[in-house]
Parts: sequence; C-alpha cells; structure tokens
Amino acid sequence: MLNAVFNALFKHKVLLEGCLLKPNMVTYGSEHPKKKENNIVEEAIRTVRALSRTVPPALAGVTFLSGGQTEEEASLHLNEMNRITTIRRPWFLTFSFGRALQNSSIKAWHGKD
Repeated sequence: MLNAVFNALFKHKVLLEGCLLKPNMVTYGSEHPKKKENNIVEEAIRTVRALSRTVPPALAGVTFLSGGQTEEEASLHLNEMNRITTIRRPWFLTFSFGRALQNSSIKAWHGKD
C-alpha cells in the first residue's frame, strides 16, 4: 500500500522533502491473543521495518496516529521506535496529533470551567 502511495507521489512530482506520512503503527489487533502481552519492542521493530522497506529517505518525517492505544502504549511504542539503531530510519518519528498524549486530560476536564 505504501509503495502505491509513493509511486503516485513520484508520478505527480511531489517534493517528498516537504511531506509527512501519517500512518498507524504496526500492532497486534485487539482480538489477537498476543495483544494482552507486552509486545512494545516487537511491534516497534515491525513498524520501523515496514517503513524502512517502503518509505523513501527523502520524506521529511513520519507522524503516527495513536491508533486507539492508551497514552502510555502510544508513548512507549514511539519511544521504542526511536531507540532502534539496527534498522535504517532516516526520517523523524513523532506523533501526528497530541491526542494520544492529551486524552486523559480531556477526560478529566470534561469541558468544565
């Protein structure tokens, strides 16, 4: 799927140095038996490996969605991805939207003055 995205961008002469990719992380599905285990390192490696095989180095950065993860899970995944040194990772990795980091504050606030 990512190959098709980048082929289309190349075809339309889009400057990748000015683009950000906004994908989900590669994690086990909510019904998978391994979902309950602590697989942060494994999922981080799988995410970075998938990106390294498809995302050109010219891309400015990869900005992740939280994908329904808790704030802690999303932060742990992102931290682990940024610690990986054994897989080529030429782009910046960060969150695309702070929702993953703001959710508990929003819930506590409830829109009250």
